[in-house]
Amino acid sequence: MYFEHFWVLFLLIPAVLIALYFFKKAVGRKQKILISSRAVIAVILIIALANPVAFMSVTRTDTNPNMVLVSDDTASMRFFAPGAGQELYAFFSERFQIRYDILVGDTTALGEKIAQYSDGRNQIILVTDGNSNFGRTLEEGIDIAIQTNTTVSAVVPALIRNDLSIQITGDKTIIQGNTQEFGVTVRQAGSQRVTYNYVIRQNGNVIFNETVTMEEGEREKTTTFQTRFMQLGAHALEATLTSAADTDPINNVYTKSIYAIEKPNVILVTSDRNSSLAQVVGSLYNVTVVGNLTVFGDNLGSALSATKTVVLDDMFIGNITDSEVAYLMEYVADGGGLMVVGGRTSFDFPVGQSYLDSSFERLLPVISIPSDWEGIQDVYIFIDVSDSTSAYAANNVPIFSNIKASVMNIIESDFFREANVTYFTIGDQSRNDTGEFFFLGNPRDAEALRLEIENLRWGDGETDLINTFDNAIPVMKNRSGQPLIIILSDGNLVDPIRGPSYNELLRSVNRVDEFGATILFMNIYSHRTIRPGQFQDSRGNIFARSLMRNYRGDGIYVESNQGLPILPNFSQMFGENPNQNENVTEGSLYISNPRHFIVQGVNITGTNISGYNGVTPKAGSDMLLIASDGSPILTVWRYGLGRVAALTTDNGVGGGNYWASELYTAPGSRVISATTNWVMGDPNRESGIVIDAPDTYVGLPVTVRVHMYDEGIPVLTLDGQRLLLTMESEGVFTTELVFNQTGTFNISGFPITVNYPIEYRDIGVNDDLRRLVESTGGLVYTVNEAKALYIRNNGETTTFQTREAVSFVVYLLLLALLIFLGEVIYRRFMEIKELKRLHEEYDRREKESPGSLPPRPDMSQFRRQNDMVADAKSDAKKFLEKMREKTKK
Repeated sequence: MYFEHFWVLFLLIPAVLIALYFFKKAVGRKQKILISSRAVIAVILIIALANPVAFMSVTRTDTNPNMVLVSDDTASMRFFAPGAGQELYAFFSERFQIRYDILVGDTTALGEKIAQYSDGRNQIILVTDGNSNFGRTLEEGIDIAIQTNTTVSAVVPALIRNDLSIQITGDKTIIQGNTQEFGVTVRQAGSQRVTYNYVIRQNGNVIFNETVTMEEGEREKTTTFQTRFMQLGAHALEATLTSAADTDPINNVYTKSIYAIEKPNVILVTSDRNSSLAQVVGSLYNVTVVGNLTVFGDNLGSALSATKTVVLDDMFIGNITDSEVAYLMEYVADGGGLMVVGGRTSFDFPVGQSYLDSSFERLLPVISIPSDWEGIQDVYIFIDVSDSTSAYAANNVPIFSNIKASVMNIIESDFFREANVTYFTIGDQSRNDTGEFFFLGNPRDAEALRLEIENLRWGDGETDLINTFDNAIPVMKNRSGQPLIIILSDGNLVDPIRGPSYNELLRSVNRVDEFGATILFMNIYSHRTIRPGQFQDSRGNIFARSLMRNYRGDGIYVESNQGLPILPNFSQMFGENPNQNENVTEGSLYISNPRHFIVQGVNITGTNISGYNGVTPKAGSDMLLIASDGSPILTVWRYGLGRVAALTTDNGVGGGNYWASELYTAPGSRVISATTNWVMGDPNRESGIVIDAPDTYVGLPVTVRVHMYDEGIPVLTLDGQRLLLTMESEGVFTTELVFNQTGTFNISGFPITVNYPIEYRDIGVNDDLRRLVESTGGLVYTVNEAKALYIRNNGETTTFQTREAVSFVVYLLLLALLIFLGEVIYRRFMEIKELKRLHEEYDRREKESPGSLPPRPDMSQFRRQNDMVADAKSDAKKFLEKMREKTKK
């Protein structure tokens, strides 16, 4: 809501002050009521003069809908049958008001086009392979379509020939002399069995040659190789692809530029120079090993400023002074890195001399007390308790009882024996579900959860799944890892009259995709529970199944159409539970947040530890590795401009400690190097100016970002021409470049390689196209299917929502009038009541003294309503005075 004449509201101030003044002066209850009502009326009239306006969503139906046909004629479509867009335009132009938009060139902006035409009135048809590589992503465009209730369908022409593309993935800025791993990704347009060969050249020399087979059904395959760069500065990796299945050589060569920097300086504070930690760190960086920070004396500040990262190994709190802690805090806050490794004399050890409540602990992302979080996965069970579950199933018991039995099957399943489980009800507004977790590995927790489920009763409402998600999402925000959501319901999810609609429900479900949630929908229903329009759409599509098919993340649908309890094979659904592996111990490691830089691409399956420190993550930290009982092992956060990591297990082999020996051998050792690299931030900071820019593709803009650590403004040149820079923030400058030819370009010594147009990288049909399109209510067709089925599926009318401005002036004036009339009616009522009382008093006294009273006051004298009370009071006073005089006589 907003006010068209906002300044009028300032009149409220004097109006309220005047009303308060007269209210204090008022005598008697009637005057106060009169002044109060008039003051309220004045306030309402002032608000009405400001003209409050709100925009409200209304539903409209268009009997002659608009269609937008977007034909993708970019380079990646050359592998498909041509002319599909023109053919469909000719067909639909006779039936719809149609707009024809053609995409051409070496980039595809599908997401932008969907966003452009998503207004709720258009029906959008995409003739495309679904690969969007410029502007908004396809997912972002579909999001806008869903929000505006716009249906998007897709037509995929027939694939007429296959092709292969190649790409090298991996870090661009690397450390001189360190072994680096890179990936070679090959994609094909089709899905047939193909064999290909690729050759890797490093600075022109062949270092790798491999022949690979991609099996039928595979459309993308990645293999890895390792190499080292011994010289500083720019280098190049080139991948060349050959295959009998390839039909276009433009995407058969890919070059990746590499920039090697000097090994950064690292200070390792440890009492064991031969530990596994010391060996891993020493092999990667220029390491200065000391027993404690005291050895630097008064030079600690300068020593810290000359290093990129400080690693503290099992640092006893008594061996670090408050002065050294202050130096570390300043160092990290200014952009330095700190990695603290645990052991038997750090964090919560020894008892009584831990980090708890110390000044040093303020720098860390953890508190040195054991965490009460347990389990390796969070499971959210949504239980339908709505009134529709009272119908009976095939076993002659209510559906609700069979839903509870299915929940018991989940609780008692070995698959979830080390999970954290919480539950939320669907269809009971009176409940206040708190999201309390029960660790099923604890028998007392498991029994308490069983008891709560047994005591569940039917709710008081409809199947409101949106409200359940609204209650659960705040809990997910405060948890780590990827949750599993299990929904048990009778499937009556949509209300065509009161809402929610299917699209509203899908938008709500898609919100949990940001947490990486997997959803299992267990639809337990019978013919007695199915409600028309709520269980399935007009085409017979069950809403629950459609939700799981169109959910952006991983959605699984199972059903019991007789309403009987369900006991799914969870191992078959989700893969073998790692807890079933006999080699897994209580100290097995699991990745808690797979999206973080440190653990991306890291495989720690089977990596075990035998001990760890008990800590609790602080608010704002990020827990990356956990033990099987949920205890934090690697927790990180940002402190000022710097970064801090707490690895709460020991240094591997050394000093008699053997908690984490497997973590310091491949592949677990990548966690150590990745953590050190992350806390280090910018390893080339001492050069004064650091350039960062990814490799790019022909015609695709690339952003060059410059970090200036020295005073002044950086000067960058490209082919002898000075680049125009824009200040993004203090010390950070950017510029955007577009290259129209392939090759490696030098920007003040930093290489940028431009490869083939990006259109030729992602070829074939986008695997996510069907899921994204169906999430809007549309479908994916062939050309012939579109001509035969599109109108039948979508109709020749469209219903859309629009926002219209509504003024509240009339409603405010009516309210003011009602208050005024109410006040007038109240006063008249009280006046009549007073006259009635006086006449009753007259009758009583006349009865007591017949013939001695003056005549009864004449009611005809009250001809004007406004004088009635005054006259009545005057007559009453005269009457009472005469009575007093007569009484005295």
